Amino acid sequence: MSQERSEAVVLRGVDFSETSRIVTLLLPTRGRMACLAKGARRKKSGFGGALDTLNHIEAVYYWKDGREVQQLGEASILDSYRGIKADLEKSAYSSFPLEVAYRVAHENEPSQELFSALVRGLESLERWERPAQAHACWQVVQLLITAGFEPSLDVCVDCGRRVSGAAGFAYRGGVTCGGCAGDRRLTARELDGLRALAGSRASCPRVEPMPSLFKLLRAYASQQLETDFRSARVIQEMFRL
Repeated sequence: MSQERSEAVVLRGVDFSETSRIVTLLLPTRGRMACLAKGARRKKSGFGGALDTLNHIEAVYYWKDGREVQQLGEASILDSYRGIKADLEKSAYSSFPLEVAYRVAHENEPSQELFSALVRGLESLERWERPAQAHACWQVVQLLITAGFEPSLDVCVDCGRRVSGAAGFAYRGGVTCGGCAGDRRLTARELDGLRALAGSRASCPRVEPMPSLFKLLRAYASQQLETDFRSARVIQEMFRL
């Protein structure tokens, strides 16, 4: 067993026994990792509020090969993203990219690019002054691209023909031309929005929020990752998308 130190983002947490908690972290060095935080639920716990979901922390943990749940020794807050947590809309929408990161990350696999994309997105969302829906769509697209699930937005996913203007969209891979079947129609405005979200790696472009794009990205991510996203379902119900 070795002691290691790393930055991490808290993806989720569940109570374990009366005094402890199991948290799932995303680390640049180890990817997704579950840790047991002994005594974290005690009032005078040394972890304090460091293990709240969304927090960017520095973690000290004890790694043992073959163990499914590692042991967390220390955690200190680097950024708690108070600006996100204090805003209901931002807080709700941030749960979708956080869940996407959880689904695409692998256990014990270096994930520097994914980690950087998630942190960059959260830092950007905290400063964001426009509707959070568009920003969440941008974060999700960037995380999917980083993880190798980039949708085709320029050529038909089936025949390879170049696509411009109104098109179709297939959740199995991206845009389709008029001669190939898709799962839904895609307006020229929606296609332009998707291309803007995918093409701006450093920051969220100033695109208008489109509930239809949010729903499309939920369906696309669900098919690509073979899972539904509870966070996206709650968002759609909360904001009646």
